[in-house]
Amino acid sequence: MNNVETGLNKLVRALAQHNSIRAIGLSGGARALPQPGEADIDLFVYCSVIPSENERKEMLVSLVEEIEQIQIGKLESGHWGEGDCFLLNGVETWLLYFTIEEARAELDAILAGQYLGRLDSYYYPIGRCAMWKVMRILHDPDGFLQSIKLRLENYPHELASAVLEHHLHALDDVEDLERAVQRQDVFFYHFAFDLALDHFLQALFALNKEYFPSRKRSEAYLRKFKLKPAECEGRLHQVVACGANAKTLEQSYKIWNGLRHDLKALIKDHAKTVFFNDEVRKERI
Repeated sequence: MNNVETGLNKLVRALAQHNSIRAIGLSGGARALPQPGEADIDLFVYCSVIPSENERKEMLVSLVEEIEQIQIGKLESGHWGEGDCFLLNGVETWLLYFTIEEARAELDAILAGQYLGRLDSYYYPIGRCAMWKVMRILHDPDGFLQSIKLRLENYPHELASAVLEHHLHALDDVEDLERAVQRQDVFFYHFAFDLALDHFLQALFALNKEYFPSRKRSEAYLRKFKLKPAECEGRLHQVVACGANAKTLEQSYKIWNGLRHDLKALIKDHAKTVFFNDEVRKERI
């Protein structure tokens, strides 16, 4: 066991002593812990009541040999909770505190289809489901995190339906892309394509019953998907490459349009058997 793993285990034991901390999970699934300079460690700490900043600092006192550069309260609220940051044996580590009540409410809202896209530029609520599904449970005496994992084991048909309908409708809005091509405006084209790609990926993930994690590592997921347009990754690379030159914007858009239509055809083919029981909703797609 390396120093980072040893330090992490000691940290979890220290946190678990606090009565209000009811679950601790590590994001990233089964991936090996990073070494200094490679990446950071995100620990999600779920509480009946979030401990005060003084209490959170006190919990770290016993780890003087493992922890340095402590910053309590570096994050105060928002999508990533209340956050403390420090170096754990040289690896940047975050403790992200949430109440169990707010975590359950967020999960209910996501699965009910209340958050179908991204918020605040880069936060994907459905990405929380992707994280929870593969989260490495480190402390869970009440079975809270395990219950979430069980709930997320199968992608709900109703959620897939809502995600597909929302993002396919957005994909049909090609006005900005067409204007950018006509004007040979590369920057404007990339702005419009970034939005369109977001909708394309989220629809494709829903089709494959996979919670969309974020734009990070999207291509790794695509390579594993069974349901996708032919030569999907290669064609997407062509869209990006041709979109970098005003003279080839039209070619980029033509390839993109082909991908868009192929995705819609795929979803229509699988709609009745996989997702939709409502014929009216299917026709809208």
